[in-house]
Order: sequence, then C-alpha cells, then structure tokens
Amino acid sequence: MSESAGRGAEAPRSWLTRNPKDLWGGLVLIGMAGFALWACSDLPGMRGFAFGPGTAPRLFAYLLMAVGVGVVLVGLFTDGPPEEDFAFSGPLGGAVLLVALIPITYYSARLGHIVPGVAPDIIVAAIGAAVVLALAFVLIRFAPRGPVFITAATLIFAVTVRPIGLVIASFVSLVVSAYATEEIRWVETLVWAAVLTLFCSLLFPWGLNLPLQLWPRF
Repeated sequence: MSESAGRGAEAPRSWLTRNPKDLWGGLVLIGMAGFALWACSDLPGMRGFAFGPGTAPRLFAYLLMAVGVGVVLVGLFTDGPPEEDFAFSGPLGGAVLLVALIPITYYSARLGHIVPGVAPDIIVAAIGAAVVLALAFVLIRFAPRGPVFITAATLIFAVTVRPIGLVIASFVSLVVSAYATEEIRWVETLVWAAVLTLFCSLLFPWGLNLPLQLWPRF
C-alpha cells in the first residue's frame, strides 16, 4: 500500500527535468559551436575549389552544432537519470592550467634564450608544455582527471603546434589526452596516436590546404 501510494504521489517530470543531462549537455555543445562560428567569422572561406582558412573551422562548428541539436532532442523526448550534484573542481583545475601559462608568456623573451642555438619559441613551447603536464599530475589529486588532462592536452597543442610543428604537437597531445582515463593501455595509445597524427598531417596541410608546418623550425 505505502509503495504504491508513494509511486502515485510522485510528480510528473517536466520537459526540463525529463532528461536534464542530455538537454543541458546539448545546449552547451550548441553554445560552443556558436562561439566557434563567431570566432572564425572574419576568416575567408572557399576560394574556388580550394579550402580557405575559415572553411574547416566553420565545417566542424556546424557539425558540432548538429550534434548538439541531436543531443537536445534526445533530452527532450527521452527519459534519463536526474541531474546529480556536481562540483567545480574539474573546471577550476582547467583554469589553473590556463593561468599557469601567463607568467611563462610574460617572461617568454627571457626564457627563450636559456638554451643557445635553439629557437626561442621552441624553448618557450617546451617549458609551457612541461609546466602544464606537471600541474596536471598534481591537480588529479584534487580534481577529476578527465577534465584536467583533456584541458592539458588542448593547452599543450595550442602552445606547441606553431614552434614545434603539427606532427610532434599532435602526437604528444593525443598521448596526454589518453591519460584522462585510468584504463589507459600504452601500446594501443601509442599506435592510435601515431595513426591519428598521420591522418592530421595529411588532412590539414594537404587535404584542407592549411598553412601548418609539420616539423620544428630549427
């Protein structure tokens, strides 16, 4: 009697609370796609049959927006688990990694001349990547390792892709991002990182005709 009465007393879930994880997750993806479209709005697009600098970012942004719309529809028309309590330790860990690059950027002129005979931007990129990676291993004691290492991989790619080149930056970033899970398998990780690096090295400079250098500038 009491169990049935409890079920009968349960209030119906509205469209906002029916599947909140998918609903709000999809809205976040749409927001990120909108920001990406705004950020690359001043980049030129197609030039005849050749891709321009803004073609690939807009293409991926539209794909991300389409995925976001699909996730929102799933959240509106399907039932899912209720929203759980969450903490800001994950985003705060990513913010700490980002802030750590500020002093490195500020003192880049001095740091770049530490090793004679090596290009200053390569030295700064290597120091920045090392600091971000070291902080990531420290932060996983206080924040979820997933957001921390995904953010670390993104920042490492951002600071290394120009001076070190697409090949090394992609490979290192993929390996770092794989460490976001405790179930990492190093052999599979290194193989897939090499395959994806080869794919990126062929896609962006040759397939999309983007001016990305492949190797460091020595």
